[in-house]
Amino acid sequence: MLLGTAARAELGREDVPVEDYIRLHVVANDDGDGAQALKLEVRDACLMCARALLRDCVDADAAWEAVNDNLNLIELAALLRARICGWQGSVKAETGVFDFPDRRYGGLLVPAGEYRALRVVIGDGEGRNWWCVLFPTLCLDESCAPDAPVAFHSTLLSWLLSAFGGGA
Repeated sequence: MLLGTAARAELGREDVPVEDYIRLHVVANDDGDGAQALKLEVRDACLMCARALLRDCVDADAAWEAVNDNLNLIELAALLRARICGWQGSVKAETGVFDFPDRRYGGLLVPAGEYRALRVVIGDGEGRNWWCVLFPTLCLDESCAPDAPVAFHSTLLSWLLSAFGGGA
């Protein structure tokens, strides 16, 4: 059981206990402009991969299992994006229970606490970080309107999923 608060937050369709969230945490190598830009590129690769993996998950336990079962695929997607961007250092994905601060998503407050999370650390992991709620999805690109449907397709991701036994 998670140690986070058991408050409920309104997500539109139904109330979801915050202990049922799966968080995403991406940590940059350092605070330089290049490292911060790379962090966002790696974030995008992780989100694209996770959205494909979690699209049929009906609860946080199923999402957590999918993330853990495909951790190597998520790490590979993050590493490939980093390499495409010219990064030659390490990119490490891990899962665990980690502390998170309060975070607002529009009018929704996700309170500070310990949450199950996917953490992706780039290089030394000494830079500013980025976080969101991976499940249920509260990770939106700042340019997206909250109610706009988002569709993703990646031939590379489809190939990676099929190569590692996931659905494409």
